[in-house]
Amino acid sequence: MRRNLPAFVLLLAIAGPATAKSKKPSVPEAFETAYTVFVEARDDRDITDISLDPENREAILDVQSGIQDWGRYTLSRSRRDADLILVVYKGRETPDDGVTPAQPNPGGPGSPHVPASRSPMQNQPDASQSGPNNNYPDGMTQEKDQLWVYTIQSDGKLKGPIWRSEQERGLDRPHVLLLRRLKDEVEKAYPNTPAKPQTAP
Repeated sequence: MRRNLPAFVLLLAIAGPATAKSKKPSVPEAFETAYTVFVEARDDRDITDISLDPENREAILDVQSGIQDWGRYTLSRSRRDADLILVVYKGRETPDDGVTPAQPNPGGPGSPHVPASRSPMQNQPDASQSGPNNNYPDGMTQEKDQLWVYTIQSDGKLKGPIWRSEQERGLDRPHVLLLRRLKDEVEKAYPNTPAKPQTAP
């Protein structure tokens, strides 16, 4: 056994780095290579849409502000020219009928949504959120805020989501916790900020 010990130690030394390199990051590589992001609400509605409801408009503005503070990505004025598309949805009080709000879907124009079932436990307010805001009227429940991230294809359709998360009041200012969660995961997986693309003189 002692004769084979040096060879065994050498094998471990070689296999160790290879195993470490094979570990996949928690978020896709698109977050490492991206430079620009575009923020919109569901149904392809952006900040310029006059029919956009005030809560989602405010959520877009808060996420845009958070992106600027983050400094890793630049806001794009055009959805088509962005590397990442951040889709936000601001939860609201709704009748407790056991059905979730429709989810973002990149299947085609207008992004049609497919409702999903929801368990009774998911209808309850987040226990970590304390205070009077959890005292909803009888028969009402608070939807969770949602943040979904997509890439965009050459035909203009969304691809993904490549990342998604939801949390009760997760888009509320000043913390915008859903964006903070995304930032933490991206920075952990890809700690080096990508170099800005050089523009032609």
